[in-house]
Amino acid sequence: MNSQQHKYRFSFTAASLQVPVMVLLAQKLVSEGLLLEELKADDLQKGRAKTNLREFIEIRMRLNTLSSEEISVLANSNSDEQKFICLISFGRAYKYFRDFIEEVVLEKISLFDFKLSDMDYNIFFSKKSIDHIELEKLTTLTQYKIKQVIFKVMEQGGLIDNTKDRNIQIPQLSTAFENIIKNTNPNDLKLLLNQ
Repeated sequence: MNSQQHKYRFSFTAASLQVPVMVLLAQKLVSEGLLLEELKADDLQKGRAKTNLREFIEIRMRLNTLSSEEISVLANSNSDEQKFICLISFGRAYKYFRDFIEEVVLEKISLFDFKLSDMDYNIFFSKKSIDHIELEKLTTLTQYKIKQVIFKVMEQGGLIDNTKDRNIQIPQLSTAFENIIKNTNPNDLKLLLNQ
């Protein structure tokens, strides 16, 4: 694939899945009838000015990938569905994460192999480096951070049991929830390991 088609963005290292923050902002959008662009970094109420803004930019971008119906679920649903919506928005916002889920995790599941190893990740990274020169330019430290955040997000979203053992878990989705995601993009159910 030509790297000009899409360049991977790794700004997600500024903010992992951030479920409570995503929920807080979604609730604010719904309860106050705000538009996404009306949200302010102050709405995060974290008090760390610099990180605050970086996190906020990432989180607002993720919220921007969601339909109004999905934002409503994020604001009002149970904690599992809130996590799943956050994962969906993460996968929509960051192609690198989506590719990892689709090309590595789903492939392993199809082979009844439910354990993710460092080698699985490293092979994926090496393959992607061929088409994506932006990967070659990353420092070793940044590469490590990206890998860490990918596994952290999977843990926070319930796709693996923890970042140490990395046993893959397939979320159980309600039909109503599946339909909401299908209304936007049926393909996105893959992000929740449902094919």
